[in-house]
Parts: sequence; structure tokens; C-alpha cells
Amino acid sequence: MAADTVVAAAAPTQCNHCKRVSSPKLKIRACTRCFSVGYCSKDCQRAEWRKHKLTCKPRNETNIMEHHQQPSSQAADQEVIDINSDTVRLETQCENGSWQDVGPINLLKNMNTKTVHTNSSSSSSSRRKELSLATKQILGHTANSFMFRHSNDGIDENLVIFLHGAGDTHIPFDKLGQTMKLPQTATLSLSASMKMNLPDSSQSKSSNSTFVELPFGLGYTWFEEMDYQVTGDVLPNDHPRRLQSLSHAVLAMNALLSSLTDHSSNESSYWIPERVFLFGFSAGACLAMESCRLWKLRRNVPLGGAICIGGGIKTESLPGCVAASYIGDDDQHEFTDVLIITGSKDNVYSQKMAAKTTTIYDGSKVRIHVQQDKGHGMIGSREEMQTVMEFLSKRLVRRMSSMEDMSEK
Repeated sequence: MAADTVVAAAAPTQCNHCKRVSSPKLKIRACTRCFSVGYCSKDCQRAEWRKHKLTCKPRNETNIMEHHQQPSSQAADQEVIDINSDTVRLETQCENGSWQDVGPINLLKNMNTKTVHTNSSSSSSSRRKELSLATKQILGHTANSFMFRHSNDGIDENLVIFLHGAGDTHIPFDKLGQTMKLPQTATLSLSASMKMNLPDSSQSKSSNSTFVELPFGLGYTWFEEMDYQVTGDVLPNDHPRRLQSLSHAVLAMNALLSSLTDHSSNESSYWIPERVFLFGFSAGACLAMESCRLWKLRRNVPLGGAICIGGGIKTESLPGCVAASYIGDDDQHEFTDVLIITGSKDNVYSQKMAAKTTTIYDGSKVRIHVQQDKGHGMIGSREEMQTVMEFLSKRLVRRMSSMEDMSEK
């Protein structure tokens, strides 16, 4: 028999949990991870999962590759997600070509949804979310300043927002989002070159961007980290200009997040806050974490998480907008979970700075990964990518549509 020949397994005829046998009135549906056992209902599938997961071997699975690796032909054939299973795993590819499991993705339960066939473009479109009119208005009309992409599997349950570093653009991060192929996750890659239409905008009408344009045509950044006009020196973390500029950027990001999670929009154009993630590098990482701080102080439900590469909150001093939002301690609303990745040789956002963040932000919500012998830079190793995937695997949510549909019949 050829090595790539697949032999179909016999369809299960008995519920693996309650042991009821199939009949004209009782359908037994196979677990679509392994297809070796079946269940009569979603309740039985969930009840049995703790035991079954020890032997459940997936036939088709969504593989997450490191951003600097190319997919193998075998992996390319496994992009269809099984939506009838009780879990899905994130994996990273090892140097020898094998895949290493880094954790399960959470599943949505008790949702009144109908079956989605991810191999059908017409049915997949029903699970795709479009940016709301309010969000599009805020993003403005600056050419090539952002990129929104639907999930590769056609189900936009989660959203990752990418924020680049100073002088960079959104394009490499858009490509990173495509390569990661996160299940049921849309991506929104932003450029600091955009001119946003903010509800209470105080930006100069003559300015080319809502954020900061670097001198000598070096691009854009989110806020002032240096004295770009006179000395070229790095501004102290507590410098009024830095804090004022950062405050403006955080307010802009907060307005965008509010529009994305606005429940007054219909279901096809808003995300639940816990399913929205921020992914930033350097200045973008600082903006991401400061945005999470304001988001909490405004007593919002926590976001899904923030991944900060080579950056984060640098000072206890609150940017103006954050300070203005502080109305005392609030035990009912939690901070967003944050993953910080820094290098042992990073002199821009050092290991010491990252550790200090835990005393400024809620330390119980911060995880720090220090990559040995690394300077200031984006993810560049399998270990770092695996750390990111482990963080996401515990927080991404996956819509389990097929089993939910069983309760409607």
C-alpha cells in the first residue's frame, strides 16, 4: 500500500460514553479528531473528553508554523479545520520537521449556531465578520495604512491586532499573521501612518498621521520616544512630551477597540472583548500594554491577551488619558493577560524593565519570557514562537458548530 494512502475507518455504532447503540432514531456521530469513536450527543462527548483525549489522535489538524519557516506539502493539505471535535491543538514545527503540541484551544459551548462547512465558500462566509461602519470610519481612508484579513478557515471568532515598531510598517506583521494561520482568527495589521477619524480628535488637520512621523523620511511611529526635532536623544520615560504623545496614541487605540467590541453593531461586525488580542513590537508593544491599562481603568471586560515583544509599560507615571480615567481601585474588573518577550541582551527594553512591569501592572497577569543571547528584535527563534503559541492556546476560542447543531435536530 502506498505511504500516503488513507484507509477509512468503520463508522462507530455505539456512544463511547453512555454506550447507547445507534438506531433509526439515534445517530452516533464520530469524533472528527480521530474518527475512531462516536457520541450520541454533545453532552456525552464533553463528559468523555477527559478520558478520550489520552488516546485521541487527530486525523486533520490546524498546524501553526514559525513565521520564518515554509509549510511542507503535507501541512498544506491540512488547512481544513474539523469543527465537530471537542478540542483543537496548536503545534509548532521542530527542526527535524516533526510537530510539537503546545496546547489546546478553548471551545465555545451552549451557543445556538448552525453547522458550518469550512470547505464551502458560501457557508464559510456566514461566519466571517466584517469591520463595522464605525470601525472603518475610525481607521480613516489613508492608503495602505492597515490590512484586515479573514481567518484562513473562514470563521472569524478571534481577532489579533498587530502593532509594528518605530519606522516599520504593518506589512511584515500582516505576513506574520498569514503564516501563523491561527484557527478561527482574523487579523488587523495597523500602520502608524494612518490618519484616524477620532470622535474627539485633537490632531492637527494638516498632519499626515494621527501618530508621529519620523524625520528624514524614516517612516512613522506610535508616539514620541525621542526628541526627533532637535537633539535626537531618547526622551526619559517620564518626560511630559513622551507621556502626552503616548496618551494620544492610547486614546486612539481605545477608540478603535471600543468600536470593534461595540455590541450595538450586529453580530457579523463586532468581537467579544475576551476574543480580541494585541500583538506589538517595541513601541507597538508599549502601546499595546498601555492600552490594556486604560482599558481596565475604564472598567471594561479584559481583552483576550496582549503579546509584547521587546516592549511594554516603562513607567509608573500614567499617561494623561490613563490618569484621567483612574477613579480608584476596582476589584470587579481585571487586567488583561500579557506575555512579554525580551532578550537577555536587549538594551531598549531590558529584562530589568520587564520585571519592573509586574509592579506597575497586575503582576499576576504578566508572564515574562527572557530569550538568552538576544538583543532588541522581533521573534527569531522556535522557542520564542512556541512561547507565543502556548500563550495563545490557553486563550483563543474556537466555535464548535457541528456538535451544537445536534441539539437543534
